Amino acid sequence: MNNKLEKLLKFESIFEQKRWTQINGYDEKLDRFGSLIDVLKEEEINLIIELTHMFQWMSYNDYHNNLRMLLKQVLKESLKNKNQLILFPIIKPTDEDKLKSGHVVMKMIESIKPSISGFKNVRLKLFSEFKDIKSDNFQMGKSDYFILVDDYIGSGKTLTKTLSKINENGSIRNNYGVLAIAIQKQAKQLFEEKGITIYNSMILKKGISDTYISPELEKKIEIMQKIENKIPKVSKYRFGYEKSEALISLMKTPNNTFPVFWKGLINKGEEIEAPFQRY
Repeated sequence: MNNKLEKLLKFESIFEQKRWTQINGYDEKLDRFGSLIDVLKEEEINLIIELTHMFQWMSYNDYHNNLRMLLKQVLKESLKNKNQLILFPIIKPTDEDKLKSGHVVMKMIESIKPSISGFKNVRLKLFSEFKDIKSDNFQMGKSDYFILVDDYIGSGKTLTKTLSKINENGSIRNNYGVLAIAIQKQAKQLFEEKGITIYNSMILKKGISDTYISPELEKKIEIMQKIENKIPKVSKYRFGYEKSEALISLMKTPNNTFPVFWKGLINKGEEIEAPFQRY
């Protein structure tokens, strides 16, 4: 068995173990891993294999099931004596006119809510603009519960900007929760230390820094640096945005994920598409 075939079979085994073969389009992802094998050195391929073992690829069904579980948790824990759940996307004020993942999550939650028994009396209200939450048409802490939503929280920068803006409304300040399918461990710790309730399905650690110890840690960092040297225009995203070292792909792969998984590298002037290409 030649070396390339051996490496490809390892990726195929990961796909089977994680049941990715049941997700539509898995064959294209697997082919792209095969293309990486052709242009990376053995130690680089081995690192990608190790990180792929830890990678989370969310299918539409995963989305639905995780959001249903989280919504049910919110309703049971935070809507016992309230009758209105207000949803708002985690967005920067400068992105208010753009369609972001938080908007998609809100609409999915709206479609899921009728399937949950026992909360027919609880209404959902979806807001998309910051001016909406400056109004006095809801009573925080009394009959309403306010929650910020997204599918993934990485460095926490976007959430921080959202919170800064909504906290201008004194009635909302410190009286809300945050819902996300996945969140990086550092971000979860940061916001929980501030007393913010976080509803999440999975907590993600840094792929290299939280996995390896010295001297192996330094070796893995060096290998990843060599891989990223082959990726153009990646300086802002080395080791993922804000060095998040994330290993996840959702409806769109977040730039917090290691770039080799979502941004094509260049070999002999030709782009080799990443497995979970972002754009």
